[in-house]
Amino acid sequence: MPPLHPAIVHFPVALAVTSVASDTAGALLAIRSLNSVGEWTIAIAAGGAALAVAAGYRDMRRDALKARTHAMVHLHLRFGWAVLIALIALAAWRWTATLPGAIYLGLGWLTVALVLLQAWLGGELVYAHGAGVAATGQGQLAASEAQLPSIRLYRRLMGTDPAGHGEHESD
Repeated sequence: MPPLHPAIVHFPVALAVTSVASDTAGALLAIRSLNSVGEWTIAIAAGGAALAVAAGYRDMRRDALKARTHAMVHLHLRFGWAVLIALIALAAWRWTATLPGAIYLGLGWLTVALVLLQAWLGGELVYAHGAGVAATGQGQLAASEAQLPSIRLYRRLMGTDPAGHGEHESD
């Protein structure tokens, strides 16, 4: 069976951004129909994120990953849980409030930033580390060079090399 996570994950990303942008525009322009868009899309984004996390677990368990890539996938997984929790919290808040206020919108934009960081890390896993794809050797950079941005992020957040060996390529 082919991987499911890549087919699902784009929807919650797009819907989270759409929701917060719609609520922001609705608040600034006093257009209530945009607030309705925000209300529905945040709920669907939260549901889609739950499916994406489940599919990510499934796909992670079916792939044979090197230690460094597996560590990076676990960082992506942690961010995935943070995104899911944030989207569920925003959806619950959005469905209990009449209109989004400044605090909601601020937290919404912080969540969008987290979603975009998560999306970038997922792209790095696929395009720089080759997670979930058959190696083709068709990249524009050598693997060690292509992996440096995400490895640097991992080191900054976790304080160690993703492979857990303390080895460090030149930064």
